[in-house]
Amino acid sequence: MTTRFLDNEDKTISDSLTGLMWQESYAYVETGNNISWYDAQGYIEKLNNQKLGGYSDWRLPKRLEIQSLYEIALPFKSRGKTFILHINPIFEFSYGSCFWTSKTRYSAALGFEFDVGDIHWYPKGSLTATVRAVRNSWSPSRMLESGWVGNTL
Repeated sequence: MTTRFLDNEDKTISDSLTGLMWQESYAYVETGNNISWYDAQGYIEKLNNQKLGGYSDWRLPKRLEIQSLYEIALPFKSRGKTFILHINPIFEFSYGSCFWTSKTRYSAALGFEFDVGDIHWYPKGSLTATVRAVRNSWSPSRMLESGWVGNTL
């Protein structure tokens, strides 16, 4: 079995299962606060201007893309404490369990919560979530392939 996540040693993580590349860190670590969906756009622009990992095509993840990182069997352990943020420990986490997605409706945007694995609509201007940027594209139908369940560790 191959390892699903690969640390690229350039502040990015590659997902061998989906083909997506993720930002290793996230906005909360850098800002110390959740940010609005509007500010998330500026954060993504900053990553693109800085060419994180050598790329300038970073974006907010789609709903299924961010959900593909949720792992119910993996509470996040840090500094001797166990946090119920179900994500592989290769990803940096400090605080902030809700992440903005690119999905919007009128004045709301969809946020995904890693502590409970739930999705909610939040006002775009609310300081409700944070950002973990993604790049590349993938087909959600890959999650239906027979190898998906057996290879997600």
